[in-house]
Formats: sequence, structure tokens, C-alpha cells
Amino acid sequence: MTGSPSAIPVWVVTGPLGCGKTTLLARLLAGKPAAENWVVLLNEFTDAGIDTLTVAAAARGAFDVRLVPGGCLCCAGEADFRRNLQQLVDELRPDRILVEPSGIGHPGGIVDELLAHQAAGSLKLEAVIGLLGPHDLARVTDEETVRAVVEIADVLLMSKADLADAGHQQQFWQLVTGSFPPKRAAACIERGEIDDELRQILAGGAVELPIGYDGRIPSRPTAHADQLRHAAHHHDIATDGVMVGDGERRVFSVLGRAGVRWSFPRSVSFAESRLMAALLAEHALSKSIERLKAVLRVGEDDWLLLQRVGDQLHMQPTAWRRDNRIELQGREGAELDVEAWENLWSRCRAVLR
Repeated sequence: MTGSPSAIPVWVVTGPLGCGKTTLLARLLAGKPAAENWVVLLNEFTDAGIDTLTVAAAARGAFDVRLVPGGCLCCAGEADFRRNLQQLVDELRPDRILVEPSGIGHPGGIVDELLAHQAAGSLKLEAVIGLLGPHDLARVTDEETVRAVVEIADVLLMSKADLADAGHQQQFWQLVTGSFPPKRAAACIERGEIDDELRQILAGGAVELPIGYDGRIPSRPTAHADQLRHAAHHHDIATDGVMVGDGERRVFSVLGRAGVRWSFPRSVSFAESRLMAALLAEHALSKSIERLKAVLRVGEDDWLLLQRVGDQLHMQPTAWRRDNRIELQGREGAELDVEAWENLWSRCRAVLR
């Protein structure tokens, strides 16, 4: 569910300490339509409110910046965050809400809370903007809160691009092209400045990177969704989506290989043990695929990223929260038994208690 026509649009700006979140928020507010009333829910470690003053100074027209102290919106500041959010939904009804979690907090709980309001029709989570500075790129592998920024973002930005060298650029675009699900957009920015095209993408005017995107890095470091879309191989073919129960299926072809992608709503959950047993079993289905990627809910608050190449299956926790997605790529010349795979997914589903 994407929200009713009256749903309030929301952007979340998340990233580690010092990555430039407040600068980006200030730029976003400075460029807002003067006639619109925007509200920022800003999480700071203390109640000093220094970032609040910085953001407020940039706004034009009607706005409100609300400080939620506590260091983490989904734990220490949870009550204040929920109270403010409910008041905005029930009473103030602004034209847009922007949320900035603290750099030391995990964004997953915030997104869960916002998606619950979206399911009720009161909010529409248009974009989760993940921000990384050049110095943060080396921390993605080892630090969960930094890795979560990459995993949960719809739009991934590298800030402070003027401080980035060629190695940082390479690292960033490798993160973008290696992400699953694919990013709606990616860009390298300076001083929080984004162009009109990226603003439109944040407001929901973009499509995903194509299935089968080959991972080539754009020629210009400031490139984002348009360049990434055009970098996809011109032989990729995807059918229109077909509803299968509460999910959607798309069939595609990449370089002579058949593929299928399913998406299921976030309310769907899978039984981890049944899923692992099915995917590790030696059967004709598993032998027909060359690659599997999936982000799946396996518990109330637990999500997994699954990747299978050949006979090797890898899984790890992921911060992704929007929906369940599964993508299969067949071996060259092999046919995929789509109905049999759909039966497998059905057998592996679970009921959230």
C-alpha cells in the first residue's frame, strides 16, 4: 500500500555522525515551495538543539523543526517520536514531514513505525535517503549502523564529494551497484546540494534500476538515476508485472538467461528453517538457477538478505524493511519452472504472531 491521496509524504535522512545530514536537511528546506508547510523531526543526542537552529535558519515559508532528544528515536526517544508523529497526523497535517534519526541510532525501527502509519493510510514514506561521507565507506563492512544506512536506503548519496578521491568514488559506486534491492537513485553531492531531477526522484518520480544491471560505473561521479538506468545492458527485457496472490511476478531475460522476480508485501513472513532447507536441497529447481538474491522477512523484526551463487548460499541480517523481494537468474539456456518456484515460496511462508 502506497498511501491514500491525503497521506502526508515523508522523507527520512539517515547516516552516521558527521556525514552531513543536517546540511542536507537545511538545503532541502531552503528549496521547498514557500507555500508548503514542512515539519522536521530532528533527533539529537542531547536537548541542546544546535542542529535544530541550523536547519531552522535555512527554511523559507511555513515550517516547524521539532527536537526529539535521546540519541535514538526507536528506543530512548521512542515515546516523544510517536507523540510528535501522532500529533502531526491527527492535528497539524503538514505538507511534508522530514525525519532525521541520530547518527548513533539504527534506522530500522523508524522505518517500521512510518510504514505502520503508511499501512493505515495516514503517511506515505516516499524515500529513505542514506548519506555516507568518504570516511564512512571503509566502515560499511564492520559497523552495523553504517551498513544499515546502505541497506535501508532507497536513495544513496555520498556527501562531501569534494573531499573524496578516486578510491572513494570507486568504493561508493561499488556499494551502489552491489546493493539489493537496487537503489532508486545514487549521487555524489557537495555541501548538501541536490538538483531538481533528484528532488523529483525523492518525491516518487523514479523507477528502479533495471533487472540485470551489469554494474558498470557511470562516467561522471555526480551521475545518479538517469545515468545508472542507461548503463544497463540494452538486451535486458522484462515483462509487465502479474499479480500472484498477494504478490507480484515479473519475468525477464538477460543475455540469454531467463529470470524471475517476485515481490510480496512486508506483512508476509517466511519460515527461515523451511526456506533454508528448500534452497539447500539438491533438486532440479536449485540446479536450474545460476543466481538468487532475496530480502525476506523471517520474524516480527527480523529480515534476511539471501544470496546464492552456484551451490553456495549466504545469508545475513539486513535493515531493509519495505517489502519481500526475490530474484532468480537461470543458467544459460535453462528453463525456469516458475510455477514450481511459486509453490516453494508458498510452502515456506509463515504466520506472524
